[in-house]
Amino acid sequence: MRELVVLMLIAVALAWCADHVTVGPVNPNRRHRMIVCTLVIIILLAGFAGLRTHCNDTGAYRHGYELITESSWESTDKSIGANPLFNWVNYQLKMHGASTQNFLMFWAFLTVGCYIAFVHRYSANYSLTIFLLFTTGCYTFVFAGIKQAAAVGIAVIAVMFALRKKWLLFIAGIAIATLIHPYALMYLLVPFMEFRPWTKKTYWVLAIFLAAGFLLRPLIGTVVNITTLLGEEYTISSFTEEGVSIFRVLVCNVPLALSFIYRRRLFADSSKAENLVINLTMLNGAIMFVGLFGTANYFARLANYFLIFQSLSLPWMLKKIGGRDRKILTALMVLGYLAYFYYANAINQPFDQDFARLRLSEYLAQLGG
Repeated sequence: MRELVVLMLIAVALAWCADHVTVGPVNPNRRHRMIVCTLVIIILLAGFAGLRTHCNDTGAYRHGYELITESSWESTDKSIGANPLFNWVNYQLKMHGASTQNFLMFWAFLTVGCYIAFVHRYSANYSLTIFLLFTTGCYTFVFAGIKQAAAVGIAVIAVMFALRKKWLLFIAGIAIATLIHPYALMYLLVPFMEFRPWTKKTYWVLAIFLAAGFLLRPLIGTVVNITTLLGEEYTISSFTEEGVSIFRVLVCNVPLALSFIYRRRLFADSSKAENLVINLTMLNGAIMFVGLFGTANYFARLANYFLIFQSLSLPWMLKKIGGRDRKILTALMVLGYLAYFYYANAINQPFDQDFARLRLSEYLAQLGG
């Protein structure tokens, strides 16, 4: 965990530099420094993820990649629900001689690059956003669900096109993300989520998710059928295992609670982009709530499709709240999320017990060999 903490501190410091060198007129030198800081963040975060040899589902992905052959590719399920683009890219990597480690490195750079490009474009406080990417678990999700994290990365780039009303590019982006993992289809909700928060639509959305949580057990059969259509092999027992911890649900709903308390100040003149970020953050918390009544593994990963928006919504809200409240809330938020980060990576699922990586020199030696 010490390595993860050091990486976070370096990334936050670089983000602070990138954020502050753009204050005032953006001359070529300042613009250059901003780009360099962001590129270094991408290289550090993606490189660290790509050097791993073990963490969560990494072993299964490595094994699957090593089994790829021309004959196995011909017999691979190429339906939309079977991650055909993800499988095709892996096949191309394998046929062109990419090692297992380079396979991990490729997806790490693709995913982290998309994440950082997106949050840098829309963050109200870049360094605080990078801090939240670590402490909420958004960054370490890249280590676990490679398909899911990559699909999110492509999908958030598609959101950038949606915010510019370039709908054909948005649809194309979501289609690409869906071929990597079908749950990216949830991002088709984006055009309908630009409404002002805490109006009737917000209460309707929350009511639907509350009902979904309390009615999940009676509707398990229907949920299994839906996931089967999306290419996932879940059974009824898969949805009746231990649910998401209440602590995790509460953390995910911190932005929602804060937006409600300060709703008059926040949304009197909010833009569509700001509304969208808050509403997608709400979906993250709402899906996690449903996970209280179902299996943690499934609903936590489903909620992670919108986890990245927490790192944008909280800095924006704090900036707009301003004054003494902002200082107090920022201090409380930093302390609270550090405690959550420690709980998640040192107590609940100790990061050091599950994580192993190559040294950079070992990786470079592999490239040379």
